[in-house]
Amino acid sequence: MKKFFYTILALAAVLLSACDDVPLEERLTYVEPPEVGRAVLIEDYTGQYCVNCPRATDEIERLIEQYGDSVVIAVAIHSGPFSKQKGVPSPLYTEVGDMYFNRWNLSGQPVGLVDRLYGSMPFSYTDWGAGVNYEIAFKAPVSFMIDSEYDGETRRASIHVQTIGLDSTQVSGKLQVWLTEDSIDNFQYMPDGSVADHYNHMHVFRASVNDPWGDDIGVNHGQVVGKDYAITLDPAWVPEHCSVVTFLYDDNGVRQVTKKKLTE
Repeated sequence: MKKFFYTILALAAVLLSACDDVPLEERLTYVEPPEVGRAVLIEDYTGQYCVNCPRATDEIERLIEQYGDSVVIAVAIHSGPFSKQKGVPSPLYTEVGDMYFNRWNLSGQPVGLVDRLYGSMPFSYTDWGAGVNYEIAFKAPVSFMIDSEYDGETRRASIHVQTIGLDSTQVSGKLQVWLTEDSIDNFQYMPDGSVADHYNHMHVFRASVNDPWGDDIGVNHGQVVGKDYAITLDPAWVPEHCSVVTFLYDDNGVRQVTKKKLTE
């Protein structure tokens, strides 16, 4: 047994010695990044005083059921005239969301953007399905990996985003990181004119973790670009219901998007 043990040590020493003769860069084998399916971002500009907005919510749920929640990623951005009453903002309204609403020159609600196609042309919710079907035919030029840590005492979340280049040429644009929340119990005006006091609001935009218009980014084929962010959650937000939505966009629209639970 002892002889066998010494023999193994001798073989290991030979192998290590052989490795030392090979330059480090020649020991590593390049692995082609796998092709990643395209996901589609629907920005649903909605409001709690909008009687037709629940119809748009139903359409989102239909599309998620059809394509899956990793393909259709929706964000409900409470903004615009139906997010206020007599100038008083509704509970789910955000100033950043209203800034987006005004930036895209939107009018009427419900209205949405599908991957910010055609210069961020607004789509009626009845056309969102066509937009999703169009976008998923394209190959994703990047993919994302998101790691997050949440401190329950400070309510501070640390988020690390890795962007991996998949395209043969450099992909550049803006990297955007948002925080959304599901399962919010609050009121909603309904299509029949009633008011639901306990409507279940999903994928609600809470905040932009980074600059509201994103950070400049460029990533080459096979390259990994990492960025770190942090946000302190509002006392009213439930961390277990929050998600990080990350996407890269340029002048032609959203190139890829992903979503991950904050506390998973």
